[in-house]
Amino acid sequence: MTDFTKGRIVRPLILFAVPVLLGIVFQRLYNVFDTMLVGRFIDKTALAAVGASGIIFNLFITICNGFSNGFGIVIGQKYGAGNQIELKKAIAGTYLFAIIISVTLTALGIIFINPILRLIQVPEELFPQARTYLLILTMGLVLTVIYNVFTNILRAFGDSVMPLVFLIVSVALNFGFDVLFIVVLKMGVAGTAIATVIAQGISALLTILFSLTRRPVMRIKLSEFKIPAGIIRELLSQGAAMSLMFTVVDIGSVVLQAGINALGGKLGSDLIAGYTAGRKYLELGMIPGGAFAVSSASFVGQNYGAKQYGRIKKGIIALILISWICATAALFISIFAGRLLITSITGKDAGDFVINTGLKYLRIGVPFYYALYVLVIIRSSLQGINQKLLPLVASGIELLVKILATAWLIPALGYIMVCIAEPIIWVLGMLWVAPAFLISLKKLNKE
Repeated sequence: MTDFTKGRIVRPLILFAVPVLLGIVFQRLYNVFDTMLVGRFIDKTALAAVGASGIIFNLFITICNGFSNGFGIVIGQKYGAGNQIELKKAIAGTYLFAIIISVTLTALGIIFINPILRLIQVPEELFPQARTYLLILTMGLVLTVIYNVFTNILRAFGDSVMPLVFLIVSVALNFGFDVLFIVVLKMGVAGTAIATVIAQGISALLTILFSLTRRPVMRIKLSEFKIPAGIIRELLSQGAAMSLMFTVVDIGSVVLQAGINALGGKLGSDLIAGYTAGRKYLELGMIPGGAFAVSSASFVGQNYGAKQYGRIKKGIIALILISWICATAALFISIFAGRLLITSITGKDAGDFVINTGLKYLRIGVPFYYALYVLVIIRSSLQGINQKLLPLVASGIELLVKILATAWLIPALGYIMVCIAEPIIWVLGMLWVAPAFLISLKKLNKE
């Protein structure tokens, strides 16, 4: 476990961030590989169905992960403050609320799956496969949430290595099951969903066994589930704020996906297939921002709990500069190897329209990673200092722009608006959160 409240700043942050970064890389690479198998070994319709419905499952995961990330911030603050009694109570509350939230979402997702897919305008020819894919993933949601809750607690303690180990195991299992179910057994989109659920279940079990045997503080007695009202408020307020922030972002993505689905209904499923390929690699390039955002939440949470406010600004500046190095690398890759990346998913025989659709989306979005990385790092940092409203406003701006784009701009301007909507959002969000964070830090130092 890493104590961020004393000693050097940059080296411990990098050592913490690298396993997180590698973990997200493995996860994203698996998602790309998963999509690649669907596009190459099933057909373009299956690829479009996965792209059209997968955004809903991502929303479910985001809601649950938002809560668990918020709970992790509270745990990190208690750990940084050295309060063992409150720390145990916060962990107990995290276990309890995570199960309640994930089970509730699973039930709602299964009951309302058809209306949800109709709401986001999934084209009729994609509907059966999209429904099958989403239903299976939703039934395994609890397993995914258990894994994420335990790994978030480990990261709150400054341990980012073991979550990486468990993730590598999960990705390896996913890889094997995908090949078995899709390539060998020809199970279609159901096969890729089943592979994901089985792999997540095994990974969740391993994470629980490690945490309860090697991290005694995570072993909770029945009596410790008597959680004080103050800690319940902290957990729910921080969890709800983080979940709402992330959920608003993902709701915006669902709204935007609905606009893309509607556009695909007019221009054909080839547009959705091309967009899905470009989106997978754009998301892959977002990894450094996500990794450094996770790192900033742990770093800021601990230092806020220990009232080491001067260290917070130095750490965040270091993370942003490092993330910009990653953004520059991604820019060069998109320029010189973008077409190769897209055809790795679609196949070279997919047709120029599909390939160029994905390439256009990728090359327009990548240059705006610089703004995106600042946005996600500072947004998580604001949560770490208990500034819940400011990042939520940034997420609200994102939702508003996506609604406007879906309702008016995409129908009027077409696919180009799909490509530029999120980059505009990233810039606006960065311009909001960066000054707000500096002002908040200044107030803390004065106090």
